[in-house]
Amino acid sequence: MRTIAQISDLHFGAHEPAVVAHLHAALVAIKPDLIVVSGDLTQRAHRSQFAEAAGFLERLEADGFRLLVVPGNHDVPMHKPVSRLLWPLGRYTRYIARDRSCWYADREIAVLGLASAHGLTVKDGRLTRIQIRSIADCFAAAPAGAQRILVTHHPLVPLPGDEPGEIEPALRGAHRALEAVKAAGVRLVLAGHHHTHSVGTSPSGSGPIRSIDPAVMVVQAGTATSWRRRGAPNSFNLIRLDGPDIAIEEWTSDGGPFSSRERGRPPHARNADDSDGRASASPRA
Repeated sequence: MRTIAQISDLHFGAHEPAVVAHLHAALVAIKPDLIVVSGDLTQRAHRSQFAEAAGFLERLEADGFRLLVVPGNHDVPMHKPVSRLLWPLGRYTRYIARDRSCWYADREIAVLGLASAHGLTVKDGRLTRIQIRSIADCFAAAPAGAQRILVTHHPLVPLPGDEPGEIEPALRGAHRALEAVKAAGVRLVLAGHHHTHSVGTSPSGSGPIRSIDPAVMVVQAGTATSWRRRGAPNSFNLIRLDGPDIAIEEWTSDGGPFSSRERGRPPHARNADDSDGRASASPRA
């Protein structure tokens, strides 16, 4: 069995310090096998914001956690057009990427992170043809029985917008990427960007989001630590993988300790009754 904590849209520079402490405490209490950070570590890609984000990641690593991190569009300078064009992820690379890998594999899970944030787009994301080819290349080298998981910041499927009836588009290159996902046997696609939690598996669009195949689970994370919550609480996802079974728990905070409730299972997962019991984790003294 493996557990993955997906935290996203930290937005250091527009963050709640108390919620950061509660997030750290929750992760220490849960002890996930892998922490995935699906982008937007900063609010405006300033050096000071990257330094705060880097300090948070380093504290997690000092606690013994393994991290896999991808950048978001807020990690690209918005008001520096030359840097945005020529070195869009320069500060991200210096402070965050460093020697951290965007690939993790063991006998049970194989996780690939792809940067969907680029300098030519302000808000929306894209995957290049080279990145899409890497989906097949990387997962071909994964252990045969490992659950395959792809991580981006921008979603690969259209999502409901903030207004009734509004639909936010998927990232550019999504159709080719989803075909590659299906061909590579990927079971989970994780993303952030929209600051709302959702889980979808329905190819017909009957759920809140759509997937290319009912065997592919599309999971969105909310904002873990920012005050830019868009009407939802701060949250992160805890993903439990036990052989072919997958369970998604959304952990939420209204400013205090994070608490959990199981929110999603694919239709082929174990059919145990969901529990309404809640667990919590608070900062260490």
